[in-house]
Amino acid sequence: MKKIILTSLALSLFLIILASALASAEFWACFNKGEIIDYCNPKVPDRTCASNMGCQYCISNYNESGDCYNGGNWMVCMGITPDCSDIGGNHTIDTSPPNLTLNSPEQDGLYTSRSVLIDFTTNEEADVYYLDNINGRGRWIRVCQECLSYSHSRSFNDGLNDITFRAVDVLGNEAFTDRQFLVDSRKPQIHKAEPRNGFASGLFEIQYTEENLKNITINYGNYVTGFQQAELSGCTSGSRQWCSINLNLAAYNNQEISYYFRVEDVAGNFKESQPKNLDVDTVFPVLNNNPHFWLQGEGRDNKYIYFSFNITEENLDDISYIDWSERTPRWRTLCSRLDEDGICEKKKSFRRGFHSLDIQITDEAGNAISTPKVEFTVV
Repeated sequence: MKKIILTSLALSLFLIILASALASAEFWACFNKGEIIDYCNPKVPDRTCASNMGCQYCISNYNESGDCYNGGNWMVCMGITPDCSDIGGNHTIDTSPPNLTLNSPEQDGLYTSRSVLIDFTTNEEADVYYLDNINGRGRWIRVCQECLSYSHSRSFNDGLNDITFRAVDVLGNEAFTDRQFLVDSRKPQIHKAEPRNGFASGLFEIQYTEENLKNITINYGNYVTGFQQAELSGCTSGSRQWCSINLNLAAYNNQEISYYFRVEDVAGNFKESQPKNLDVDTVFPVLNNNPHFWLQGEGRDNKYIYFSFNITEENLDDISYIDWSERTPRWRTLCSRLDEDGICEKKKSFRRGFHSLDIQITDEAGNAISTPKVEFTVV
């Protein structure tokens, strides 16, 4: 029984001594404004005293070899007199800017949403701001105050973004980091695709809006001859831009094809035009009686020109001319159809003077030929 009592007394005495030792190990370290508290534990951020009244920190011990402190137990420190201890190394003023590690947005990153993640850490408490160098009008926007880390999304404009981040510690030391990245949240727009109906000869055009164009392709063909794809060249980014391509449709002549355009931007957004069905005509009109397709009248009929066109063309659109002797020359129609023998005859009067005419024969697919120049004088 006595042995048990003695053992209990010894254990109680040990605990009292241990508690006293632990209590005596904690102390208050005092710092003036601007002085750094350097923690030995790399997972504990260093601090800078920001108060004009100075700062007190609960410390368990000071590591002389590392010139750093280990944080103490606040419950223990609250039980001791809050006097400043003389334990510690030289107190240095913080003159170094914060170390801002910016994880997002990435340099030259591409984002498909205007909502872009801002993610960073700092090695000390700092106020962090950003400046939009393109659209910000010189105004700094605060991201967070007295923060060590941040991970939230902010809204940025479509297109190129040039952003400067600034971290300011409690003493006004500043660090800057620049980021350039692209936001492309809008799909391309297609305004027109030509030809819209009728015939195709090989010329296709598209009008579109896309500020960050990657490419434009055309898909065309049918189930008889097959489908193909071609990429348009020389297309540029911008609003209501036109781009065209000339395809060799000889393999589809006198067949019906379907076609559509696909516009893709650098972010992978794309828009496709509505498919259109067209008859293919790649054969140009043929003027069989060239150059004997016109005759000027004589005498009182001198003002008349008699046209007689012998043409091989199944899908004639028109035969038109322009008279360069007119004050305001413009294209005028001579014929819009042929008889069953492929003939179109026209009698046309002209004013007195010299005349120089260009004549063009066009089919419905847009295939066109020009005749030799027609020149005559009306007296």
